[in-house]
Amino acid sequence: MLTAMGTSPASVGSLLAGVALVSVLSGPAAQAQEATAKVTIGHSNYRNDVAALWIPSETGIFRKYGLDVTVTLVEGGRQMTQAILSGSVPIGMTGVPTVATSTAAGGDAVLILGITNKATFDIWAKPEVKTPADLGGKVFGISDLGATSHLAAFIVLRHFGLDPVKDRVSFVGVGDEALRAQALLARRVDVTLLDPSVSGHVRDKGFTFLGNMETLGVPFVNNAMVTTRTYLAKHPGVVEAVVRGVVEGNAYILNPANRRRVTKILATKMRLDEHRADDAYRELLPKVERKPYLPTDAVAASIQVLGARNPRVAALRPEQLVDLSILRRLDREGFIDQLAR
Repeated sequence: MLTAMGTSPASVGSLLAGVALVSVLSGPAAQAQEATAKVTIGHSNYRNDVAALWIPSETGIFRKYGLDVTVTLVEGGRQMTQAILSGSVPIGMTGVPTVATSTAAGGDAVLILGITNKATFDIWAKPEVKTPADLGGKVFGISDLGATSHLAAFIVLRHFGLDPVKDRVSFVGVGDEALRAQALLARRVDVTLLDPSVSGHVRDKGFTFLGNMETLGVPFVNNAMVTTRTYLAKHPGVVEAVVRGVVEGNAYILNPANRRRVTKILATKMRLDEHRADDAYRELLPKVERKPYLPTDAVAASIQVLGARNPRVAALRPEQLVDLSILRRLDREGFIDQLAR
């Protein structure tokens, strides 16, 4: 399902008709102009790290760099990647797994920024599950087969000493984190992964907390900014403007003076009360990086795990999936350091 923020659901096809990239940005002169390029940027779930898009969109940072941005929900990492590859949503946030599998199949999706370079998922289970050993024979709720949450679930089970096949753990795709929380609360699944910013209701109902993936020390890319090499080649100025906007948005989030505004935006976008919005803000800060480089070791680890079941993925190298050239150039030019002053 594809949903424009603040609008009724729309198909990928209708977005194709509605999104016009009317010009390509180039250089400082273009950045000083009013918005000259319309672009839709997608995300695949509702959680606090989507602030990477919400903040520059709501504060006018994207417009400062000549962009008229529509932020759009495309539920599920696989669907998000398909929308990016089709060009209906030319830039979006998703994880390494769907980019790797699509590249192995001949696609040209490419990761251009790290959004959340940490495994931030909480592991929640039904109350009768007391320890990880109790997960044998259980149903693990994920976003979709092959999605980031699927890879994360596999890594979690391996960390707990469980083998999905031998221990009869089945994976069921139920949707984004809000839907996974609902499925767990309704006991349609036995265990799932939730970002801390959306796990409050599960916590309040007395479900079992089995740990947080960040404490496992596993290299992992939870969310990244993705486009295609084709789009990058045709619209380098637009992509650079997006990178500038996200990086400046990160600096805005990390500035304590902006706490109130950031918290208010999170409350509105995630439909949170004041207390939960404050929690979402505090939990967001450790995820945000001034220089959002993708960790190569995390990309390599994802390839290794996915490659165990897909020989084509196993043959990939991290550099086939990643292009950080714009970020590196902006860093060399001092753009990022200037934002911290």
